[in-house]
Amino acid sequence: MRTISEKTQTKIAQAVSKTTSAEKAKTLALDSLIADGFDKPSDFVSPKSKGSTVTPEEFEALKAAIVAGFTADVRKLLAKPVKSLSAQQRSDRRYSKQQINARISDFKRQITKRLAGDEGKAPSRNKTADQKIRERLTEVLKVCQQAESLDFNVNDMVKAIKQALAIIK
Repeated sequence: MRTISEKTQTKIAQAVSKTTSAEKAKTLALDSLIADGFDKPSDFVSPKSKGSTVTPEEFEALKAAIVAGFTADVRKLLAKPVKSLSAQQRSDRRYSKQQINARISDFKRQITKRLAGDEGKAPSRNKTADQKIRERLTEVLKVCQQAESLDFNVNDMVKAIKQALAIIK
């Protein structure tokens, strides 16, 4: 019979912990994107493509936010002119550019799943209180942004909701 060593158990626990942290970070990022108005899968499609609902400036800001999460070496490589790079650096740069698009696609896939989950499926009972509060605040924010007339200052409400979302992080 095989056994799992303590060292292996520690490595597994670390991997699971990092995966859990990464998933939570993705959820928080998506909640923030939704709060900022990026609430449709078409918001994560290049503005050069048909069906996109994002402006070139918004898409560039999204890409810049993703690049900010890369290592300093990758950010430097992406900032250099292509002609000044070696063949290996060009290959690495091309891979990094593909990773930017892959991360954008991750967000698109997440929002698509979330929207599909909102329609026809019962909400998960395994959500934490933080997740439930974040979702409700995001829903209220959408209503405020889409409402034509309300009996209170919508700008103040939107600002307060964004502050509340920042506190939950």
